[in-house]
Amino acid sequence: MVTTDAIVQVLREAGEPLTVGEIAARVGADVRECDAILWQTPDRFVWQPGHKWAVATGKTRLPAQPISDVPDARTQLTSPSGGPRQLRAVTLSSGLVISVTRRPLDTDAFFSVRSAGNTVTLTLNSAHELFAKLPMPFDDSRDGSAYKELCEVLLSAWALYEDGLPGGSTKRATEDARLLWGRRVVEMLREQD
Repeated sequence: MVTTDAIVQVLREAGEPLTVGEIAARVGADVRECDAILWQTPDRFVWQPGHKWAVATGKTRLPAQPISDVPDARTQLTSPSGGPRQLRAVTLSSGLVISVTRRPLDTDAFFSVRSAGNTVTLTLNSAHELFAKLPMPFDDSRDGSAYKELCEVLLSAWALYEDGLPGGSTKRATEDARLLWGRRVVEMLREQD
């Protein structure tokens, strides 16, 4: 049985990212077993372009700095009192409403999907790095390019797809895919910098 440490050692010895097949051949293990370990330990491994894997670099710690006269935040609101900001609502011919809001979410996903009655709420994560670098979809204050419209259609289609899934493992797998998608977006943005 292959271990996480064995894969780390192989990647460090290689000095460059490797595919799952290359890793499996070097540790003498099954490709599926190596693939499972790589995907299940995102704190140790990073997926690279070209379907390759590398060892994740640890986060650097900043030296502790003295705290100087910080006001007590407990007496103040921790988030804006307005709650989520409504960006748009679209009613489909079936009567289903897609409501698009924007607010900070505590997740790596750049959007979330929730459903209540005949309303599917697509919430854009305003805290995600994607929206710090690129325009916010569904925001009327930005340009109305065809690419922005394409992005809006794709996000709405994903919301409808996810809402239509039955509960259980299929729905959870789709939610996990959305979370991983958000992580991969961050990786791509950082690669471009």
